[in-house]
Amino acid sequence: MVDFFDCNVSYGPPPVPSYHIACSPADLLAEMDWVGIGEALVTNAIQRYDDPIIGNEQVLEECAGSTRLQPAWVLLPHQTGEFPGADALPAVLRRKGVRALWAFPARNQYLLDANTFGRTLEVLTALQVPLFVPLTEPSGGMTGWALMAALLADFPNLTLVATDQNCWGQDRYFRPLVEKYPRFHFDVYEFELAGGYESYCGKYGPERMLFATGFPTTNMGGAVLTLLHADIQDEWKEAIAGSNLRRLLAEVRL
Repeated sequence: MVDFFDCNVSYGPPPVPSYHIACSPADLLAEMDWVGIGEALVTNAIQRYDDPIIGNEQVLEECAGSTRLQPAWVLLPHQTGEFPGADALPAVLRRKGVRALWAFPARNQYLLDANTFGRTLEVLTALQVPLFVPLTEPSGGMTGWALMAALLADFPNLTLVATDQNCWGQDRYFRPLVEKYPRFHFDVYEFELAGGYESYCGKYGPERMLFATGFPTTNMGGAVLTLLHADIQDEWKEAIAGSNLRRLLAEVRL
């Protein structure tokens, strides 16, 4: 049986209502049980759409009682005093038990670049903390894959995870990054290209792919069904479904 670990899931009501949401961690666990997902790397709607400072603490408190929900934090610039600076960050992440970060530059009005985050990104690189960045989040005039390429050009060993690709096939963007940058990964949210798993894994293997549902934006079951029915080895399905993310989180040096 495939053991799923969702890297891209959120609970709480978003500003634009989805057809179905999980208002609390308990609701999220019930949704995961319904489709057969064992674990999830979790953010909440307050982190994503309102106040990351409050939301970062809230996700820790609300998920503290579950071994299946691993809370992630949302990154902010340290210059405004809202987020730990590079020197303090390792101890804070260690104390809080946070092993993954998300960045939403457009929503939180900052530039995700070396000027704003140089030392911080150097520290995240050394710690091997995964940084999840949605392709829908522009920064400094760049969007999507151009932003990913720019970040990796400045920080080639950063554990960067591109998220929220669309269903039309993005291989021409991400395959060159996979070939050049060893710590680059991408989630498979809406990775629905016919033969996509077969073509990509047949050439590169499954190690850079992380399972994701994008819930509540989309139904959890779609991503599960797509991966389970892919014509690839069972070992590759296991890697994509959860082993790759577990490996990344285990590699974090806190």
